[in-house]
Amino acid sequence: MTTGKNNILNNRCPPGSSGAPSGGTEDVVFTSCSRCFPIDTQAIRSKILDLAMRGKLTEQLAGDGTAEELYRQIQAKKQGLIKTGILREEKPLPEITGEEVPFSIPPSWRWVYLGELFQHNTGKALNSSDRQGQQLEYITTSNLYWNRFELDGLKTMSFTDSECEKCTVRKGDLLVCEGGDIGRSAIWNYDYEMRIQNHIHRLRRYSENICTEFYYYLLWLYKQTGRINGIGIGLQGFSSKRVHSLIVPLAPYDEAVRLVEVIKQAFSILDSIDALQTQYADNLTVLKSKLIDAAIQGKMTEQLPEDGTAEELYQQIQAEKQALIQAGKLKKRKPQPEITDNDIPFAIPSNWKWVPLGELISIESGRGLTAAQMKPGRIPVYGGNGISGHHDCAFVPEGTVVIGRVGYYCGSVHVTEQEAWVTDNAFITTYPEKCIDKWFLVHALRHMKLGQENNGAAQPVVSGKKIYPLAFPLPPLAEQKRIAAKLEELLQLCERPK
Repeated sequence: MTTGKNNILNNRCPPGSSGAPSGGTEDVVFTSCSRCFPIDTQAIRSKILDLAMRGKLTEQLAGDGTAEELYRQIQAKKQGLIKTGILREEKPLPEITGEEVPFSIPPSWRWVYLGELFQHNTGKALNSSDRQGQQLEYITTSNLYWNRFELDGLKTMSFTDSECEKCTVRKGDLLVCEGGDIGRSAIWNYDYEMRIQNHIHRLRRYSENICTEFYYYLLWLYKQTGRINGIGIGLQGFSSKRVHSLIVPLAPYDEAVRLVEVIKQAFSILDSIDALQTQYADNLTVLKSKLIDAAIQGKMTEQLPEDGTAEELYQQIQAEKQALIQAGKLKKRKPQPEITDNDIPFAIPSNWKWVPLGELISIESGRGLTAAQMKPGRIPVYGGNGISGHHDCAFVPEGTVVIGRVGYYCGSVHVTEQEAWVTDNAFITTYPEKCIDKWFLVHALRHMKLGQENNGAAQPVVSGKKIYPLAFPLPPLAEQKRIAAKLEELLQLCERPK
């Protein structure tokens, strides 16, 4: 590993610093101290690669030679392949101008076209009627991920000898997605050969003095910074022509190898930070869940005689409901069955009361809105998992409690932060606001995991029929407010630093 001013690994967060990446071009500062979570490791990776591809993470040593010398060696090898008929002669590409290059590189480097360094081609197109040759396994873009392959359940198709020559990959080849997540790449590092389908490019270096891993990381950077994108209307792709004409830096081989080593060591540290941050986030989730559990069970607040009882509150709620029904403002519903001992999930204080959820809340589906109708605007659109887009009008006020209705996120609970639109993938929740604290209700509903434990094998769905009979722990109103305030205080302490 290199040392000195460009060492990105030895910097640590001094007391009182923010731990954020530096704004300069020479150093990237990061830290693993717990005070500085969360760390944007993806942004740091991009910065490391940006510096590496500019030659700023290694020294340029005279003993490495120059990229110009390496380029001439590569061209000589290509000419040898052309003379023996292994490679067809190509039409010369235009000189690369200064306006075309994406960033500056050291004087000992050179800008080249990717096709000047790698022989590249795609695999075989699927054709069920073609049965010539032998049945062999192959991989598609669905098997190719960044820096890895998933090889379970591979399919087979027929390959002739000539197709095998073109479509077979061997150890050290760089594979790149033409379609799907275009540009997604990995190096085939297995000791056995494999065939590829036609939406994968195989890049095989012309010379052993080309560092293939350097170009894997370059493609990762180009993808992150938008230099590799789909073009055209309809199916987008990374065509052979575009692969061949992609402008890339060529560094002397030994320097490229040193840069790859620096990148790997830095990424290894970032992988460790990712694991720590994931564990930290998981632990926070468990801690928050435990705090809510304790609060909803009445273990976090004192029960005060002056609060009255939940039974008194419940009778007040029932009286208000009857008044609304008589005034025609509320539709009369069939009463929910009484809560039995078998319905009770945990013990609650003696002045609380178990109440059927349907006696406290009503749910009503939101209004449908197509993706085409969602457009840039100031009004958030709430679906099953919170904000799913924006619109130019609203029909529910700020502070509306929204419950996901169907699908993976059914039962999720959200509160609108301003006037909003609620789609038909979610329910608008109403409740007696003078008798139930909104935030106590929200925490209790989240604790109940609506829709997660009350569905069959079909698509998960929340409905009044399923959730109205569920047992809800009702405290006196004053205690509801104390519980909500205590949870707000404790959950804030659990938030990761911004």
